[in-house]
Amino acid sequence: FSAPPPSPLSLPALPSLSDTSASLGARARDYLHSNCSYCHRPGASGQGPMDFRFTTSEVNSNVCNILPTQGDLGIAGARLLLPGDPARSIVSARMHRLDNARMPPIATSVVDDQGATLIDSWIAGQSMCPN
Repeated sequence: FSAPPPSPLSLPALPSLSDTSASLGARARDYLHSNCSYCHRPGASGQGPMDFRFTTSEVNSNVCNILPTQGDLGIAGARLLLPGDPARSIVSARMHRLDNARMPPIATSVVDDQGATLIDSWIAGQSMCPN
């Protein structure tokens, strides 16, 4: 290094799932960043158009009202994320599954109930896609 790195305390922090002082949207986007964006970002190994990095605006995340490219999991009218409707949102459906359509696909054998509830609440609370 040509200069010492900044103190970790001076860097921005993502909100915790349980930090209710942060908005539901910020907590949901933090969850997707922390658990999904290592694959679901441009140039990474994940399938589909999504970009779940926290620094990517919701407008540019390529998820809202987008048709699924890897199958609809038998969900009529499925979208990657359908505002107000977690039951027809593939992002939610994959989090609730334990078969080969599960996300994340490795190192899990149980549903992350806290994370899935957070994402479902976030989707249910949306009335439209961001502009």
